[in-house]
Amino acid sequence: MTAVRAAFDIGGTFTDLVVDDGRILHRGKVLTTPHAPAAGALAGLDELVARAGLDWPRVSEVVHGTTLVTNALLERRFGVTGLLVTRGFRDVLAMGRQQRYDAYDLRIAFPAPLVPRELRLEIDERTLASGRIVHGVRAEQVVDAARRLVGAGVTSLAVCFLHSYREPANEDAAARAVRETFPDLRVVTSSAVAPEIREYERTVTAVATAAVLPLVDDYLDEVTAGLSARGCGGPLQLMQSSAYTAPEASVRVAPITLLESGPAGGARAAATTLDSPRRPVLAFDMGGTTAKACLAGTDGTLSLVGELEVAREHRFTSGSGLPLRVPSIDLIEIGAGGGSIAATDRLGLLRIGPESAGAHPGPACYGFGGTEPTVTDANLCLGYLGADTKLAGSVSLDLPAAEEALRGLGDRLGLDVRALALGIHRLVDEQMAAAARAHLVDRGTDPRRVTLVVTGGAGPAHAAGMARLLGCPEVVVPVGAGTASAAGFLGAPAGIERSWSLPSPLAEVDWSRIASLYERLEAEVATALGADRADGTLRFERRVDARLVGQVHLLTVPLSDLDDSVGATLRPAYRSRFRVDPGDMPMEILTWRCQGTAATPDVSPAVPATGETRQETTRAVTFDEGGPVPCPVVSRGSLRPGAVLRGPVVVEEAETTTVVPPGDRLEVGETGNLHLTVGGGRRGV
Repeated sequence: MTAVRAAFDIGGTFTDLVVDDGRILHRGKVLTTPHAPAAGALAGLDELVARAGLDWPRVSEVVHGTTLVTNALLERRFGVTGLLVTRGFRDVLAMGRQQRYDAYDLRIAFPAPLVPRELRLEIDERTLASGRIVHGVRAEQVVDAARRLVGAGVTSLAVCFLHSYREPANEDAAARAVRETFPDLRVVTSSAVAPEIREYERTVTAVATAAVLPLVDDYLDEVTAGLSARGCGGPLQLMQSSAYTAPEASVRVAPITLLESGPAGGARAAATTLDSPRRPVLAFDMGGTTAKACLAGTDGTLSLVGELEVAREHRFTSGSGLPLRVPSIDLIEIGAGGGSIAATDRLGLLRIGPESAGAHPGPACYGFGGTEPTVTDANLCLGYLGADTKLAGSVSLDLPAAEEALRGLGDRLGLDVRALALGIHRLVDEQMAAAARAHLVDRGTDPRRVTLVVTGGAGPAHAAGMARLLGCPEVVVPVGAGTASAAGFLGAPAGIERSWSLPSPLAEVDWSRIASLYERLEAEVATALGADRADGTLRFERRVDARLVGQVHLLTVPLSDLDDSVGATLRPAYRSRFRVDPGDMPMEILTWRCQGTAATPDVSPAVPATGETRQETTRAVTFDEGGPVPCPVVSRGSLRPGAVLRGPVVVEEAETTTVVPPGDRLEVGETGNLHLTVGGGRRGV
C-alpha cells in the first residue's frame, strides 16, 4: 500500500495543509486559530484527509512547521528564565556587541535582554581560550544559585560559561548538579546548542533556547497527542530554519531551530519548482502576516547562514535585533503581508505595518470585527480579489466593510477609497522590491538576471508589480502556490548541522585533530537523525567559517579535503563575496561545520482541482490612476498547459489569486506552473 504523508504550516493568519497520497498532492487552507493553533490545524487536516478519501491510520509521516518560537520571542511570551554565567560576565546580555546599527540615531534602542539582571547569577569558574580549565565549578555554589532562581519563579535555566565552546566540562558539571537537585527545571548549556566562538551570540542563543523550551515541549505534546488520538502511527518531523526536517526528539533539544520553519518550506518549494531554471531563483513568499525572500542557485540550492536575527527594534535594519546562532537559509524579511495594517506615520505619510490584523479580527473584509484598513482590504477594493471570492474556501469577503475601513484613512490623507487602495498596493510593492534588490545586490546578483518564483496566499497578487520594479524578466507562480510552504515540508530531506569552534590560522591547522573532530560531529548528526552513520543513507557535507587574520566578518565555504587546499577555495570565494582580492594575506578558520542529510523524498504533483473550473467572468479592476477597466477573471483549473493569456487578467484558485496587469503575458507551463512575462515578451527572451 502506498505511503501517505501529510504536512501543515501554521502561520499568523492562515494554516496551510497538504496530504500526499502517492499520486496527487491534495491541498487545503484554513484560518489559524490563535487560541488553539494545533487543534485548528489538526481539524483542518481531518477534513483534507477525508476529502482525499483516506483515513488517519494510513498516514505514515507528518511534517510540521510553526511560528510558535518566533512569536514567543517577538512577544516575550515565555516562562521566567534564569542564567548562570562566569563571574564577571553577568552583563554580557546587556552589553551586546557594542555596535550601533545606525550611527546617526541619537536615541538608538536595542532589544531588552531576554533575562533581567536580577535573574543572571555569577559562578566562580574559568576556562581559558585554549580550553584549559583553571577553575572548576563547585556543585554547592551552583545549586545555591539555582535555588535562588527557582525561588524567584524561574522555570528554565541557561548556563553559559566563558570559552565553553573549547571545553564544556564546567557547563556540563553545573547542569548536572542543577538537574540532580531540581529535576523539573529545564536546563540548557550553551555548548550543547551553540558551541561556537563569540560570547554574546552564544549567550543569547542559549537563553532563547531555554526560554522557549517549556513552551515547545508543551506544544509538541499537544500535537503528538492529537495525532495519536486520530490513529496516526507515523513519526512527527519538524521543519527547521535550514529548510531541512528533523525528528521531533531532536527539535525538543534545540527548539530554536524552528524559528523560520514556515518561510523555509516556501523557499524549499519555490527553489525546486522549476525543472531546469535558466537563472538564479528569488523565492518570494507573501502570506497574511509578512513577506520573505531567499536566493537560490540555478540548481535549486539554498544558501545557508549560521546566524538569524529576531525581535528587531527596526524591522528591516540589520543589527537592531537579537542574534541567534542557528543554521538557516539566507532569508530576508522584505515586506508586509495581506493582513498588515495601513496607517500614517508621525509625518502624516502613508505607511504599511508592521502591525498586522492576523487571523482574528483579521482584515475588515473578513467580517470578524476588524476595522483597520489592510493590504487585503486594498486589494479587494481594487478588484484584484472578487467580492464573491471565498478565501481558504470559507472566508467570504465584505467589500463595503473594506471600503469603510479605507475611507477613514483616506479622509485624513485627502484620498478617495480607490486612490488610497492603489497607494497601499503600490507602497507594499515598492517596499518589497527595494528590500529584495538590496538583498540580491549584496550577494552579487543582478535583479534583472533572476526568475521570481512566488508563493503564499498574498504573493501572486503582488508578483507582477514587484517584478516590474526589480526588472525581473519572468515570474513563476507554481501550482499550489498558496500552500507551498506545507508542500515544501514534504519535499525537504531530513538534515541536521553540528558545529564546533576551534580557531586556528590556516597554516597551523592540526588536520589529524580536525579529522577526529569530524568523526565526532558526524556521529552526533547520525544519532540526532536516528540513522546509522555506516549504512550510507546519510550524505555529509563539511564547511568552515573563515576570515582574514584580524578581520571580524566571516565567510563560510565548503571543505572538500582535510588539508591546506581549502585555501584555494577561500580566496576565490572571498573575491566573489567582497569584490576585494585578499592576495597572500593569512587566513584563519574559526568554526568547523558538518551537515548530515538524508535522501530527498519524492512528492506527488499538485494539480489544479477540477472543482476550481468555472465559467470565465469579467469584473472591474483598477491598475492605475485611469480607474477601473473590465478585466477577464478565469479559474486556474480551466487553464491547460500551453495556454497563453494577455493582461489584464485575473487568475483565481482556492488558495490564492494571480494578477496579470495590462501588457503582461501569461503562459501555462507543461507542469501547470504559471509563467508571467513582464512587458509581454515570450518566455526565455
